[in-house]
Amino acid sequence: MLSSKTNWLSAAPTAATGKRADTPLYPFLNRLVRGEDLSIDEAADFFRLLTDRDAYPQQIAGALVALTAKSETFAELAGMARVMRERAVKISTRRQNYIDTAGTGSSAAKTFNVSTAAAFVVAGAGLSVAKQANRAVTSGTGSAEVLEKLGVKIDGAPEIAEACLDGAGLCIMFAPTFHPTLKRVGTIRANLGIRSCLNLLGVLSNPAGAPKQIVGVWHQSLVEPMAQALSLLGTQRAWVVHGEDNLDELTLAGETLVTEISGDKIRRFKIAPEDFGLRRGRIAHLKAETPDESAKIVGEILAGKRRDEARSLIILNAAAALLVGGVADSPTHAARLAEQSIDSGQAQNKLDRLIQTTNKK
Repeated sequence: MLSSKTNWLSAAPTAATGKRADTPLYPFLNRLVRGEDLSIDEAADFFRLLTDRDAYPQQIAGALVALTAKSETFAELAGMARVMRERAVKISTRRQNYIDTAGTGSSAAKTFNVSTAAAFVVAGAGLSVAKQANRAVTSGTGSAEVLEKLGVKIDGAPEIAEACLDGAGLCIMFAPTFHPTLKRVGTIRANLGIRSCLNLLGVLSNPAGAPKQIVGVWHQSLVEPMAQALSLLGTQRAWVVHGEDNLDELTLAGETLVTEISGDKIRRFKIAPEDFGLRRGRIAHLKAETPDESAKIVGEILAGKRRDEARSLIILNAAAALLVGGVADSPTHAARLAEQSIDSGQAQNKLDRLIQTTNKK
């Protein structure tokens, strides 16, 4: 039977077609185009070359496309994230137990910025949060835009983030400030217009070295590789979550798929709102098309003005972080702590302190 497509690549020479293209990055580009997986060390070498200032933009773009089309392995994600961590502008802290709450974005189910709101609730409940933030890539409202609308100055010096984490128990780390070596690659990725490994690597590369993490992913196939990558990177404990409605958070609308890592142990399970003592509820009406809309919802929740599905969704996700952080001993206990954080005004207090500290002259 005649094939309907060509199959010449496997038989083609592996050498570059011209001297100019024979760069240190080229061998990796050639392997990725052919669908070959890289080891963790090879992936680290690849990412160093990808982010080198002398790399050709055409080869950077080609490598990003080839890796995306091949699909990243957990070893490749871990190797690339290792380099991102090495090159990040780091902050140190006296805090011993703290967490990052972040999602990959790109979720088919769109809501207001859940992980951003949850961070204030988590911090208000007594678990410090070192949260990464970036501008929107695939939606109209990223965490950075929402935080700005809430009054937080996000692009301050790393020393300010360090002071916020030590003082208020909550800091925001703006990705362009803490990952400056990615600026060129990020621009190329933006011009490509496709999702790539960069959508995943940010949440694996916390500049504060957060020992605990809640990571929301937009597709079910990402749950296991992201968890395996976090394990290889030495994360103490983490949940990687994906809602059955495709939300890149724990969902209120049904069950959430979870892969938990705790040291070198990995556990897979599903969890539902009922496990936290919460009712299931619709969340389709919680969409926010603009940063103003999202900030309004977040502000109303923190001020105690809403007792609807938006509040429950925040309590659910904050409770998961409190469980991972070891502050609560059961899902229902964690949910009660999250509720108390809002009702006592502690969550709002964390936002107020962050606004005050980041805007100091």
